[in-house]
Amino acid sequence: MSCIKPPEPEKVMNLKEESFIREGKGRLKVVIESEGETLETTVRGSLKSVEETAEMLGVEAKDGRLEATVDGVRVRMERGRLEMEFENGDRLRIERD
Repeated sequence: MSCIKPPEPEKVMNLKEESFIREGKGRLKVVIESEGETLETTVRGSLKSVEETAEMLGVEAKDGRLEATVDGVRVRMERGRLEMEFENGDRLRIERD
């Protein structure tokens, strides 16, 4: 029996960047790139682990890395860094500051 759960599109559709951040100590830099404009900010907290994120998205992590396309969003993650590229070309990057 596989420990990988099938993707649940209704779960993924409701995810926001906050879904990948755990409250607590630390600082994260959030960069959003959209149509030539860049928005950069810093938030308190830490990224969830690659394994937690993989389970949340219903995909498999390999060697501490995650690379998948879920509901049209390309997701790449490794410890301390998350990148998402949306169908419209917008990009979101969250990394340790």
